[in-house]
Amino acid sequence: MAAERRIMLKDFPSSMSVNSRLIALRKKIRTNQKKIVDILIEDHQAILCIFCGSTEELTREHVIPQWVYGRCTKRTFIINTNGSSQAYNKTTLPACKHCNSHILGLLERHLKRELDRVDIKSNSFTKETTELIILWLETLEYKFQVLDLRRKLNKVKGSEYSPYIGKMPIAMFQGPIDTSPFKVFSNLRGSLKTLSVKSKSARINSLVVFSTINPDFHFFHSTNNFIFIELAEFEVAFFYFIQQTFDSPGAALSAAKEIISKEYG
Repeated sequence: MAAERRIMLKDFPSSMSVNSRLIALRKKIRTNQKKIVDILIEDHQAILCIFCGSTEELTREHVIPQWVYGRCTKRTFIINTNGSSQAYNKTTLPACKHCNSHILGLLERHLKRELDRVDIKSNSFTKETTELIILWLETLEYKFQVLDLRRKLNKVKGSEYSPYIGKMPIAMFQGPIDTSPFKVFSNLRGSLKTLSVKSKSARINSLVVFSTINPDFHFFHSTNNFIFIELAEFEVAFFYFIQQTFDSPGAALSAAKEIISKEYG
């Protein structure tokens, strides 16, 4: 790793402090997950913390954290369903200050330390760090599911459009065939519940870690299927299969490479 990225370890949280706060997050989710999803089903635009259901001290939680893409305001992603472009820095969801900063912010600061500390060209992440990376990626998946429920299938210049379906959530149009509301809500419940699971040991083979020399951030995602995120600053990329499990890391690697080759063209 480049010397200029080295930061004193004392400036970062320990794994012990991260884990103690994640215990609190899991308890919050287990207690409130039904209420949260029921409210979001009733009102897709409901203003509440999407992790604990609180309506107090709400902040804007970025779906993709700003540090990932260097806080660049020009960074955008394309919504595959209707081809519209959306800026990362403006793509936020409500989360209370405690969940956003106190818990998830601490998790991200810890992961940044690990990303900076470990050169995966010659080493690998510990099992504990790997499980935290998986949790972080599952958090991204959940946020995207909430986001897709809140976004409407609005008209985009040059694309087909039907006023009848134009105000329906984009979430209803994910996948090879249109997704039923029941399936969308079931996926949302399952995605939030996943965040309350402590051990990610059974998911280890579903995460593929790559060393990368690409100079730029890159991201693509398929709802309830997979996430790929490339962190140029740390020379690492992650491909995570959200549902699929593998008997070996090699099998996951082969499957991930096939998808990546299609995405990069």
